[in-house]
Amino acid sequence: MRPLCLRRHSEVPSRLVLTFPWFSLRAVYSGVTDSAQESVITRDIHRTFPAHEHFKDTGGDGQESLYKICKAYSVYDEDIGYCQGQSFLAAVLLLHMPEEQAFCVLVKIMYDYGLRDLYKNNFEDLHCKFYQLERLMQEQLPDLHSHFCDLNLEAHMYASQWFLTLFTAKFPLCMVFHIIDLLLCEVW
Repeated sequence: MRPLCLRRHSEVPSRLVLTFPWFSLRAVYSGVTDSAQESVITRDIHRTFPAHEHFKDTGGDGQESLYKICKAYSVYDEDIGYCQGQSFLAAVLLLHMPEEQAFCVLVKIMYDYGLRDLYKNNFEDLHCKFYQLERLMQEQLPDLHSHFCDLNLEAHMYASQWFLTLFTAKFPLCMVFHIIDLLLCEVW
């Protein structure tokens, strides 16, 4: 069974699609709009859930849909463009909803949840998240924090991909679905 909020949002496309009426995905999908990052996107698509049935075939429907969404986002958000790891979040969304809706939810997450801020200003907000994580660990898990300090293990060494992909790249999909579901339910 699909998580509650992902299921609810996949069944209500008009609410999300109408949020971004100024952007035409059809223009991007038809190839009218080019992205300077197409080669990077193409390279990353093959690395995104390569063992998953929906994304494993080179040039298959899953990879094609994922490419279109990543390309559309790179054109839509010129300041950020495409960043490595965005394909994992887009892929998780694609497993629950059609392309156009997955794109709209991706935009919503990037903007309204502040995910795009992690990529800006030389990753300044990302470094702030590392600091917050280390302080939380120091406060809530002092033994683990001390152990990490003894090993000279800093948050950026293990948490970069967690934050930049919203935990979609390094955890089992069943756990990822619950994380995204909680995120969507908390704000929407």
